[in-house]
Amino acid sequence: MLLKRIEAKTLPEAIERVRVECGADALVVETRTTHDGFLVVAGKPEPKAPRRDQAGGTSFLSKWTRGFRALAEKATEFGLSKPILQAVERALLGTKVELSRPGDPALPGLASRVLAALIHHEPRVEGRDGFRTIALVGPTGVGKTTTLAKLAARAKDRGERVAIITLDTYRMAAVEQLRSFAELLDVPFSVAPSGKELRRAIDEHAHADRIYIDTAGKSPRSREALPVLEGALRAAGAHAVLCMAAGTRRRDAEVVLGAYESLGVDAVCLTKWDETVAPGESLSAVVEQGLPLSHLCVGQEVPADIVVAAGLPLAQASFDCEPAEANA
Repeated sequence: MLLKRIEAKTLPEAIERVRVECGADALVVETRTTHDGFLVVAGKPEPKAPRRDQAGGTSFLSKWTRGFRALAEKATEFGLSKPILQAVERALLGTKVELSRPGDPALPGLASRVLAALIHHEPRVEGRDGFRTIALVGPTGVGKTTTLAKLAARAKDRGERVAIITLDTYRMAAVEQLRSFAELLDVPFSVAPSGKELRRAIDEHAHADRIYIDTAGKSPRSREALPVLEGALRAAGAHAVLCMAAGTRRRDAEVVLGAYESLGVDAVCLTKWDETVAPGESLSAVVEQGLPLSHLCVGQEVPADIVVAAGLPLAQASFDCEPAEANA
C-alpha cells in the first residue's frame, strides 16, 4: 500500500482531501497537528476483494467500530463533531489497539492522546516571552471583561507590570466597572474611545510588561463595527483573544469564528464552560478551524475560575475518561 502525506490548514479540509485523493476506502495511519495546520498520512489498498472495516461494513467506516463505539457515543453527547471523531478513529486503525470488539483497556488513553494532538494550545497569552498587548474581543455577553480581569490578576500575581485599557464606552457602567477593578489591583487604567487614543494609551504604558485591552461586544453580523475594531487593533499592534461561550451551538460558533477571522485571531478562550453540558460543539468548531485555545473560564471568581486549555484534559473530558487512563 502506497502511503501519501496530506497537509491542510483545517481538519475537515484534510479529511476531504483524503477522500478525494485516496478514495472512500482509504486507510488513515496517522493524524497530527503541524505548525501550519494538520498532517494526515493515508493510503489506498490495492483493489482486490471487497474490504470490510472493523465494524463489519463493506464501505470504509460506515459506522463506528465496535471497540470505539462507546467512546464515540460519550464524545457525541459531549458535543464533539463527527469529522473529529472520524479522524480519531482512523488514526486508531493504524495502531495495535483492538477496535473489532469492546473492552481494550488501552483504547481510552490512546484515543485521548490522539484527540489531544488535534487541539492546539497558544501559550503566548501568558508565557514569559509571549504577547505583550492583548485585546479581548467577541460577541456581547460572553464575559470578556471578567476574562480580562482574571488574566490581569494572574499576570500581577506572576510579578508582571500590568496596565488596562478599555475601548468599551458603549455599555452602561463598563468604564467604571473596569476602573474599579484596576484600582483594586493597583494597576494603571486608561479609556481610549478611538484607535488613535488607543495607540497613545499604549505608548503611555510603555513600562508595562502586559497590557490588556477590553473591547465592546460586537455582533458577528455587524458589518460596520468589526472593521473599525480591526483597524484600531491592527494600528495598536494588539494580539486578539476571541472570547466565545462554551455553550455556543456549532453553527453559531462557525459564524462567530468566521466573522472575527479578519481580526487575525491569535487564540480563543472558551468562557462559561461551567454553564453547559455540551461544550464539545464550540470546541469542535475551534479545532476544525485550526485555531489555538488559550484558556477555559469555569466560573465568575477572579482570578481563580480560569484554567489553561491543555489538550489532554480536554480530550479526557470529551471521552469521559479518568485522567489516569491517559497514561495507560
